[in-house]
Amino acid sequence: MNLKKIGWVVFLIVLLASATANSQYYFGKNKVQYITFDWQVLSTPHFDIYFYPQEKEIAEIAGGVAEESYRFLESKFNHHIEKKIPLIVYSTPYYFQQTNVIPNILPENVGGFTEFLKGRVVVPFNNSYSGFARTLRHELVHVFSFEKLSRVMKAHKKHNFDPPPLWFEEGLAEYWSGAQDSDAEMILKDLVLSGNLVSIKDMGRIYGTYLMYKEGESFCNFISEEYGDYRLALIYDNYFKEGDFSKTVEITFGKPLEKLGEEWEYHLKKKYFPHIEDSDFPDKVARKLTYDGINLKPVIVRRDSENWIAFKSNKLGYSSIYLMSPRGEKEKLITLIKGERSYEFESLHLLESRIDASEDGRILFVSKRNEKDVLYVYDTKEMKISRDIDFDSLVVLSSPSWSKDAGKITFAGSTDRGFCDLYYYDLECDSLFRLTFDLYQEKDPCFSPDGEKIVFSSDRGRFGEKGYLNLFCYDLNSNEIQVLTSGEHNDINPTWKEKGIVFSSDRQGGFDLFLLDDASKTYRITNLLTGAFDPRISDEESSLVFTGFQDYSFQIYKMPFGDSLLFPLPDDEGKASLVSCEEGWCPDMLSGEHRKGTVKYKNKFSFDIAQSAISYDAIYGPIGGFQGALTDVLGNNQIYFLLANTAQSKSDFFKSFNLGVTYLNKSRRLNYGLGAYHLYDEYSYSIKDFYNYYTERQYGGILFGSYPLSKFRRVEAKIFLRQSERDYYIERRKRKAFLATNYVSFIKDTSIWDWVGPIDGTRLNLTLGLTLGLDDRKIYNRLVLFDFRKYLRLGKYSCYAFRFTGFSSEGEEPQRLFLGGSWSLRGYSRRAFYGRNMVLINNELRFPLIDDLYIGFPIGKIGFQAIRGALFFDLGNAWDKYDDELHASYGLGARLGLGYLVVLRFDFARNLDTKDWVFDFFFGWNF
Repeated sequence: MNLKKIGWVVFLIVLLASATANSQYYFGKNKVQYITFDWQVLSTPHFDIYFYPQEKEIAEIAGGVAEESYRFLESKFNHHIEKKIPLIVYSTPYYFQQTNVIPNILPENVGGFTEFLKGRVVVPFNNSYSGFARTLRHELVHVFSFEKLSRVMKAHKKHNFDPPPLWFEEGLAEYWSGAQDSDAEMILKDLVLSGNLVSIKDMGRIYGTYLMYKEGESFCNFISEEYGDYRLALIYDNYFKEGDFSKTVEITFGKPLEKLGEEWEYHLKKKYFPHIEDSDFPDKVARKLTYDGINLKPVIVRRDSENWIAFKSNKLGYSSIYLMSPRGEKEKLITLIKGERSYEFESLHLLESRIDASEDGRILFVSKRNEKDVLYVYDTKEMKISRDIDFDSLVVLSSPSWSKDAGKITFAGSTDRGFCDLYYYDLECDSLFRLTFDLYQEKDPCFSPDGEKIVFSSDRGRFGEKGYLNLFCYDLNSNEIQVLTSGEHNDINPTWKEKGIVFSSDRQGGFDLFLLDDASKTYRITNLLTGAFDPRISDEESSLVFTGFQDYSFQIYKMPFGDSLLFPLPDDEGKASLVSCEEGWCPDMLSGEHRKGTVKYKNKFSFDIAQSAISYDAIYGPIGGFQGALTDVLGNNQIYFLLANTAQSKSDFFKSFNLGVTYLNKSRRLNYGLGAYHLYDEYSYSIKDFYNYYTERQYGGILFGSYPLSKFRRVEAKIFLRQSERDYYIERRKRKAFLATNYVSFIKDTSIWDWVGPIDGTRLNLTLGLTLGLDDRKIYNRLVLFDFRKYLRLGKYSCYAFRFTGFSSEGEEPQRLFLGGSWSLRGYSRRAFYGRNMVLINNELRFPLIDDLYIGFPIGKIGFQAIRGALFFDLGNAWDKYDDELHASYGLGARLGLGYLVVLRFDFARNLDTKDWVFDFFFGWNF
């Protein structure tokens, strides 16, 4: 007997309602399509570039970079790609985050991605030409490596093989996208000198992290220097011989991969150990003020006659703004702004944008609100937001800075065109002034003490095309730009005081702090092994606060400041006044010979999925069939279908087909879809309820929509119109009805997760449903579902988790739910309770047990990450009219993270009915 009624419907809805695939269905955050783009296609010899009119210049730049990168990689891989590569370009990271090419919500630090089903490359322009070019080439390395490996294996009729590990694929992409930068050098030096470099054999421990990228890049760089660049591509040529990365490396180099890894580690030690003689770690020359999480972008705030420090941090996973005492966070720490939990503070741009403070204690910062950035002013005396400033024409804002009298604000900003310019805003007259209008990158502007000039970092200099940032000064009276520094190095994070401009620079290797005085003389302030950033000097110019990098972490440090700490450097060379693009540099645009024309984008569908599918429901078991998915290049239009047969005899074959097809449109903020389906199977209200055993045929249509109010809240609606035909076996009766089922849901999700499930935030789902017979006007079913979950953070990896779920259904054919088992009421068997009313209350204390556990076996070691413990107390029941007494259980459990997709659960629970202890084993996330 098949008990699949809800199982099939869930399978169908999950397939049809892929509108909420990015929202994890039931809960989940939202990918919001704030902007509807008018897509066009620019064709080149090897690319189809998808863009919208506002970013036409960027599309032409992308075409030039892409074609040059194609020639470079074609030579490196000795490989030609036969089909044109789809290249989708966005003018800002915020528009990029709206892409439907993949359903996932993209974190802010994702600079681009390659999707392999259609071979699509998707990249945003992030203000910097060199950064954009590097990201684009990085993604094209993935395209070439995938195509090369596929063709080699296909040519030798090899279909089952393990691809190269991610650390090598990403490391190679980083290495061939450009020279290793100072940030990578800083990270590697810190790891080597602290003894924390992850060996090649242990790369799985840092899977998918930024560190994995940088170590992989360093390894590829070492291979190129010691064995020749061609050996990296030769790995792909030799892959068919073994179909395994380690064995292929041994064939290519004549030695094991682990041996090459040891050589690489020794090479790095020889390179970095000599630096210890002349340099120090930050904590040897300055006082460390912060400890937990990433802490950076400090600013000095005058409070209670002392110099307090405001800064940004992700101490508990969310990015927030804090205020700490002059002696550090351990003495006093105040949370000012809680980010990433509401639409007002969706993102505080932890790593990118500085904050500033006026002399009267007002803090100025930028946060993403809906589709763009907003300036906020926080009053530390009133402890609240005193003003927010929204500019209609600007999408991205960065690093706002007060003038000394707090009457003006300067910042860097970009429109939907994508290029970043310098602005200042006059608060008194409520006027915005654009100071630059070009394709150069502007960063970290700061007013001079007299308010007449603005110092900023930019790539508009002679070496900017290579990605180097130098310091420039904008004169508000003459509207001219003067070069302050020039060279093949990066000068960033300037702050202007009476003594001069203090800034961070990698001109002598790693990032250190320097002073440029009014006589254009440069002095070195620090000499660190790692790096120093974001310098801030107190008003009395007696102390210096900065962000230091050590032990693979950014922390806030404080040190004295005075003339005795200044070491003069030779005068800068090559200074010249640059005020236009012609006197600086221009990027390589797409040449006429490569331009094949521009056409308006038209939907062109191709298969993403065409395969048999098996779904497993925790209650109803396995559900199988065939499923397919068709999407257009942009992913805005999607078609899903399924086909299965539940016949148990030849006579039932033709009437037992289950099929469904739906169309989904995700091009606008309102995601909507419609579909049609036919379902036929045998059902029962419950496993023990043979009396209500019946068959049912349903065929009809579905219309559904999902409207996100913000990243964290949405409203959903679904309408089913269907003909339902039931045949009850025991009762010998039949029922036919034309039914309309309506569901309306409000969903909120501000949770953040660790390896095994949510650990902070709130989740809420309120759903109302009504099934009405359109022919007989009967109410067949009305239901209400309320699911509230709260996670109270107790520590970095611990929390108190609470869940309340209430469900009730009434009518001619009420919906019933099962209760019991590892995911609901622990200590009772799965399906222990069943009814049209259900209450569930879970209380759980979650805490860390072991962060990393490795067990050795003859074939190698197996690792378990994030082993977490739990103590729980549950209450609940499911019933119809009687037996509404709550049942209870308590116990303890362990959760083992087996990677990004699997969590192994062990629970030892004792229910208070039988007093028996029950052991439960299951796979699944924490609630």
